[in-house]
Amino acid sequence: LAHRLGMNNVKIRMEDFVLKALEPKKYSDLKRKINNTKKERDKYIDKLISPINVELKKNKIKADIFGRAKHYSSIIGKMEKRNKKFEEIYDLFAIRIIVKKISNCYAALGLIHQIYNPFQERFKDYIARPKRNGYQSIHTTVFGIDGRLVEIQIRTFDMYETAESGV
Repeated sequence: LAHRLGMNNVKIRMEDFVLKALEPKKYSDLKRKINNTKKERDKYIDKLISPINVELKKNKIKADIFGRAKHYSSIIGKMEKRNKKFEEIYDLFAIRIIVKKISNCYAALGLIHQIYNPFQERFKDYIARPKRNGYQSIHTTVFGIDGRLVEIQIRTFDMYETAESGV
């Protein structure tokens, strides 16, 4: 229901609460592993974001850029669906870029693709074609530092508010 209403924060919290209640061992193991790799991930995110920040400033695009960790139930789901171990899951986070105007979303996308090579099969423009629940954002996956695949989400402040809290 939360997903249908575009209430991503509520959806994520509910899924993680359910995981913790129904699979406490899986949940605690995953939490420990994620906490053990946090420093490394944060360093990688900072390194990845730095050239994007420089280019956005050069082009006078004001933006908030931050890393966002995948939630636990999403990671567990991916591990089970793909029959992979935690160490084989590389997209434990995504980069989110929040800008003022829709035109800045597309400008930021162009700059990102100049810095990092895009992975063509993983691009979605939910601004041009919003999801049924009203969700809007651009999702692109790029080959980041060391060739690691990284998802980058670009949206306006209004889109961010709607995605997090619902319509």
